[in-house]
Amino acid sequence: MTVRLRAALSIGLLALATAGAQEADALRRVTAVRIEGGGADDQRFAAAALGLKAGQELDAAGFQQALAAVRLVDRYHSVEGTFGADGLALLRLEPLLPLATWRWEGHAIPTELRKTLLPELRKGQRLGPQRRSVLIGIAEQRLREAGYPAAKVLAFLEQGGRHLRLALELGPPARIREIRIEGDPSPYSRETLLKVAGLRPGTSFWTPTVAREAQRRIRQRLVKDRRLEGAVRLEPASEPEVMLLEVRPGPKVYLKANGLNFFAPLWGQPRLSEFVPLARAERYAPSLLDEGAGRITTYFRNQGFPEAKVSYERTVTSGTAERPEEVTLTYSVEQGPRRALGKLSFEGQKELPEEELRAAVALPKRFLVLRPHAKAEAVKALEDRLTAFYLQRGFPEVRVRRRVDTTPDGSVEVRLIIREGQRRYLDALLLDLPDLPGFSREGLSQSLLLAMSDRPVPVAGNTWYRSDRRHLQGFKGTLASTPQGVRLSFQPPLPLVRNDLALVVSDLRQRLSSAGAANPVVKLAFEDDGDKPIVRIQVPPQPLDHVKRLVVQGSDRTRAEAVLREVELPLGAPLDPVKLDQGQVRLGGLGAFQRVDLLTLKDLPEQEQQPWQRGDLALRLQERSPWVFTESFGYDKTQGYHFGLNAQRLNVGGMGRVLDFGLRTGDQTLDAPALRRAFPTGDIKRSVDSYGIGYTDPWFLPNALDSWLASRTRLHLEGAYIEEAQAAFFARRRRFSPSLDWKLGQNQAVQVGYRFERVEVAANTDSNGVPLISDQDLFLIARTPSRSIISAPYLQVAVDRRDRPYDPTEGTFFLGRLELANQLFGTSSNSSFVKLDLRHQWNWGLGFHAENGVIMASVRLGLARPTDHAAEDLPLSERFFGGGSFTVRGVEPDMLGEVRRTDGSGNLLPQIIPLGGQALAVVNLEYRFPLIGQSIWAEVFVDSGQVYRSLRPEVGAVAPFPALRTTVGVGLILKLGFPLKLEYAADWKRIMGKPRTADERDTQLKSLLISAGFQF
Repeated sequence: MTVRLRAALSIGLLALATAGAQEADALRRVTAVRIEGGGADDQRFAAAALGLKAGQELDAAGFQQALAAVRLVDRYHSVEGTFGADGLALLRLEPLLPLATWRWEGHAIPTELRKTLLPELRKGQRLGPQRRSVLIGIAEQRLREAGYPAAKVLAFLEQGGRHLRLALELGPPARIREIRIEGDPSPYSRETLLKVAGLRPGTSFWTPTVAREAQRRIRQRLVKDRRLEGAVRLEPASEPEVMLLEVRPGPKVYLKANGLNFFAPLWGQPRLSEFVPLARAERYAPSLLDEGAGRITTYFRNQGFPEAKVSYERTVTSGTAERPEEVTLTYSVEQGPRRALGKLSFEGQKELPEEELRAAVALPKRFLVLRPHAKAEAVKALEDRLTAFYLQRGFPEVRVRRRVDTTPDGSVEVRLIIREGQRRYLDALLLDLPDLPGFSREGLSQSLLLAMSDRPVPVAGNTWYRSDRRHLQGFKGTLASTPQGVRLSFQPPLPLVRNDLALVVSDLRQRLSSAGAANPVVKLAFEDDGDKPIVRIQVPPQPLDHVKRLVVQGSDRTRAEAVLREVELPLGAPLDPVKLDQGQVRLGGLGAFQRVDLLTLKDLPEQEQQPWQRGDLALRLQERSPWVFTESFGYDKTQGYHFGLNAQRLNVGGMGRVLDFGLRTGDQTLDAPALRRAFPTGDIKRSVDSYGIGYTDPWFLPNALDSWLASRTRLHLEGAYIEEAQAAFFARRRRFSPSLDWKLGQNQAVQVGYRFERVEVAANTDSNGVPLISDQDLFLIARTPSRSIISAPYLQVAVDRRDRPYDPTEGTFFLGRLELANQLFGTSSNSSFVKLDLRHQWNWGLGFHAENGVIMASVRLGLARPTDHAAEDLPLSERFFGGGSFTVRGVEPDMLGEVRRTDGSGNLLPQIIPLGGQALAVVNLEYRFPLIGQSIWAEVFVDSGQVYRSLRPEVGAVAPFPALRTTVGVGLILKLGFPLKLEYAADWKRIMGKPRTADERDTQLKSLLISAGFQF
């Protein structure tokens, strides 16, 4: 009876254990997720790493994996959790405290490493086990590189993370006890070689870096002594702490060239030493001589010398052939004539007319009128353009080859021999899609339209599209649903272009990748129907991955809210590579991080064998120093010289906000006669000095303004004190200006702001400090108040499609600003106005990558009107002024328009004073082109413009709207990281010998204009 009872109990317990195990392994629905412990940021980061949400099916193993992901955040002392039978996922956190102090123990840090051993260690960090391991690895690596191969570093965290104790054990150093010289290094002695190499036996340590640096130094010495064929070998001997140094100096080598113009490097041709890479090579090899000859040949053939030939000869000029002391390498260059492309003929064309072929292969002319040189790349371009033209017209089997001959007149005749093949057409594209979530017919069908159009043009009220390609005008495509997917039919049949089909497939793969496909699969098959094939594109069922969790490491001072909103990777979102890159870029642009790495959890150290999936993401961050200091210097004749100092406090409040402190000191502040003489501004003192503070919030009120122009609103606040001295006046400005910015797309930006400014105006002085006019006379003749309060809301729109803002070669730029300053907003009654400023710029590059220069055209129109009867005119500080850099360059700065010669009593002023105006019109046209290489450019330009005193001239005024004033000039552009321009221009009337007024003569440009950057 007892045995039976025991057996029954055992069976019952086994059954209960089996049931409990099955219950533990069974999937349960998560009803709620609760996180306890830590602060708000700790819990936000933990929730993102946990990757759980209500309604999700989860088993015990999945919950343990989620806990492991939270531990990888690496900011917690402990992470514990339970997944109850009721579906409650409970997470308990014990966060680490920010690091406050650390101390090194054990061996002393080597002197040379005291500042560089571990600069990554900073206060405020939360040192979890992963980061401690990384820091230890970095320190040990640097010790090994410094000559301590057995160095060990141990880290012990104390006081809940506030104190770090580092134990250092250096181990025996890899000291170089002896250096043995092998071979015959003469004429160099042992002492000379060791001094050049920087090696000291008994003191120096052996590391790969030391060995490379020693060999580099000796090689540099050999090159300096013209021993270009010398060789160096430094390696460990079989005995410990012994190094072998072998130096074979070789003879002195002299490079000589026959047939190269000595002055050619002045306009961009490489020097012989640049063609022959003996000096730049780490070690000598005879093949370098052949490489030099090949480079010279390639260079001249690319410059339009198709018959260029190069040979070289090595001659021993001192010593014997076995032991030469001096050799001469002579490169003989036979350039041959520089030829231009001449007659172009076609052979074998049948389907397409010759006129279309000529138009398709036409190359741009040199300087707009000259035939292009017969460069190898130009001749190949003819063949490539013709091949591409045939492919676009439905000749998938076309073959083109070229035959080049020299004609009696010296030009190069190119004959293009064509084998067209069969012309084929495409009647329709069929797209078969699986009937599964994530495979959107509407979205994926848009890829088909790329077969006929770069930007499909839908026709209103129809289901068909027009093509925007020039050679497909009149073609249309109709989209229609099919049981399997979508059909795009063409009318008339479309020329079959395989590259366009490849574009369709590529775009489909991109869209599938954006939907979460790890390896997008797209199949394409031709179904022939005579000469009008139908192409069937199949998208088979395939898994679509989603974001499962995000582990954020290294965010110590930056708030979780800022990190997660910038990266924008909510749980369950499709794993779109484009959005992943965009999130990484946005986070990097926050200014809080020195490094941003987005990877999968499997890419983290010691996680390769863990069961992480593609949607398990890790964001590894390295925060930068919160303070950034920059200095600057600038000079142009319009504003004088200035020194700048800027301090930025980044990541204020851990939200990516920035606090700016700016100081710009010019002649008004420094008042230095020596600097004034070195950087002259003419007879008038010119300076702009400012002291400002700014504040920027990259994402202002995210839950309140998201529905406005864009999903993100940028707030900028600026307060400044400005002292401005120019030709017409001296002004003190106290300014406060808040603004809201929206970026509507890649090129468009809108700004709405407000400017509150208190302005005090007085007369300016000349370069010696003598007033140009009394304050009373200035206020009288300029009809301007001495003090103004400007309270003006404004709207600004910018559209920038230039390739480079500071040195554009292509694209356009538009800027429009409307400002309303009236008494309703608090503007003083004598200063009310409305102002409109419009600017537009066009850039056209000539040749490949603008190799032949850039044409730039720009226009600017400014209009302003007083809006109160008490305001006689605009305040002097708000008027338009012209002349000088970026406006009409043949006129002295600010001197365009009406000027005054006498004071209120009729006495002649020592300097004429410009009065500015209510309207400004400027038109610029310039052509800049490379003069010497790509570093020195030249320019020719024409500027035309005028400043109009009033939009409502007084009755009886003589010439109230004078004609535009035109000047013509030339300039030199030095591209030193930014364009530095030296310009001079003269009045068109002066050049043509036409009579000019006294004002035009006295306000003409008197010296060079120096400026930095291009317009806008």
